[in-house]
Amino acid sequence: MDRTRTGSTIIAAILAVIVILLFGYLLWSDAPPNRSELTVDPPIEVIEPDLPLEIIRSADDVPDSETIREQEAEAFVDNLAKSDADTIIINEYDDMFVRPDSIIALPELEQRVTTLKSLMDDKSLSDDTPVTLRYTEETREDTTLQELETQEEDHIAPITIVTEQGETITAPLVELLKREDIDHQAPVTQIRQQKQVKQLKASELAESGIPEDQEISVTISRGVQKLDIADLIDSDSEEMQDSLFYLHRVTEEDIQGLWGIIQTGLIRNFRQGIRLQRDGSDQKVSVLIPADADEPLPTGLSSFLGKILHDKVSTSYVYNFNTHTMGYDPDLIRPGQELILIRFSSDEIKQIYQFFAEQRNNTTETFAIGR
Repeated sequence: MDRTRTGSTIIAAILAVIVILLFGYLLWSDAPPNRSELTVDPPIEVIEPDLPLEIIRSADDVPDSETIREQEAEAFVDNLAKSDADTIIINEYDDMFVRPDSIIALPELEQRVTTLKSLMDDKSLSDDTPVTLRYTEETREDTTLQELETQEEDHIAPITIVTEQGETITAPLVELLKREDIDHQAPVTQIRQQKQVKQLKASELAESGIPEDQEISVTISRGVQKLDIADLIDSDSEEMQDSLFYLHRVTEEDIQGLWGIIQTGLIRNFRQGIRLQRDGSDQKVSVLIPADADEPLPTGLSSFLGKILHDKVSTSYVYNFNTHTMGYDPDLIRPGQELILIRFSSDEIKQIYQFFAEQRNNTTETFAIGR
């Protein structure tokens, strides 16, 4: 009797659990969905795109960095020298590369040291005569040593001051600050000497703003002398035709000789670079040649640029346009009389570009030149 009752109890319990589960399932299935619905007024209009869509894929043949440098170097060589048929004027402080078939014009220059008044009284000058004036302009500024200590970045460079007592002193600022006989807060007058260059016509001398008794160094252009590069140098050979010539008029500032002239010219021209129109935008192609790139390597061997400069110094052309003679002595260069011609093959220019492009900072952007 007990066994029968126990079995009945178990069966009843199982049936009760099944009924509860079934009832719970029915309740859950009838419940509203567990999500939030938002009514937008006005409704959002879904615009279907016009087909077909253009799929942009990366190029399969993206050039590597070496190829890009080579393309840049070729574009640099192609555009480094002027290729127009016009006469190219070679002025002082205006160096450039030219091609073997170029015709250049050298202004015939007269140098003299004089005053503005004497220059204006010179009857040999027409109103249109171009003149270049070089002079030192003096400015005076009231200040104190305390202010100079804050304003001047270089405390070692000499400065000139006039004290309250009228004493003129020229010394590095760091030494003036150590002097106990000068009050740092007392007024002083700083005298600055600044070199100025003005290019103008003889008719504009009176409006130059220079005192009439001011000593000036004057360069007077007395016309031009046209020269054909092919006549100066035997350019009939195929080797010469594939060349570019770096031209430089010798000035009094060329105290480092041919080595310094060529080094400065390469640094300036490669840094200045050339501009190309690519994909509708103006882009610059250039590389930086460090100022010490010609120094020997730590091993004592010549550097890449040092070897080039040594070779160019020994194979340079020196043309004296006063005597109309060509020379080859790198030690005989005369300011205001001579033109330096340095020949570079196209491959040499490319090699220089590619060498220093490899040293370029990785963050500098570059690009491939399309053909």
